Amino acid sequence: MSKVKKILFVCTGNICRSAMAEQLLRHLAKARGLDLETRSCGIAAEGYYEVPAVVHRLLAAKGVPAFDHTARLVAREPLRWADLVLAMTELHREHIVDQFPEFTGKTRLLREQAGFGRQDVEDPMGLPDEVFEKCLASIEEALEALLRRDFRDPEA
Repeated sequence: MSKVKKILFVCTGNICRSAMAEQLLRHLAKARGLDLETRSCGIAAEGYYEVPAVVHRLLAAKGVPAFDHTARLVAREPLRWADLVLAMTELHREHIVDQFPEFTGKTRLLREQAGFGRQDVEDPMGLPDEVFEKCLASIEEALEALLRRDFRDPEA
């Protein structure tokens, strides 16, 4: 896994789960001095979709700097760019594999890749803030596990 430097997160609209994962991992990696690049996209994203205010608020509470984000539809270019593609749900993973079979080998479920089994990260869109908090906690738990297991300093 140490060769992985570019990670693409995929969800549905690219304004909640994948955007949170992209921004949080970028922040966590920078804080640890790791050379990781992150991007995100969605299987049904539209450029006019906006990141909900609760997402900005929750990420700011984690120390993530303010960010601008434009929702992007999954396509070959970002899939080709990535060393690892992490889908939020099995439906997202299946969509990528069906539409872009050449990227099957580097497409995984986020929580499964982190060692938590075949678990989806459920969509909080349109639900109370507490559901967004639980969603972010699930993403953060997976990212922290990935950082500990797959991106630790080999000298440590």
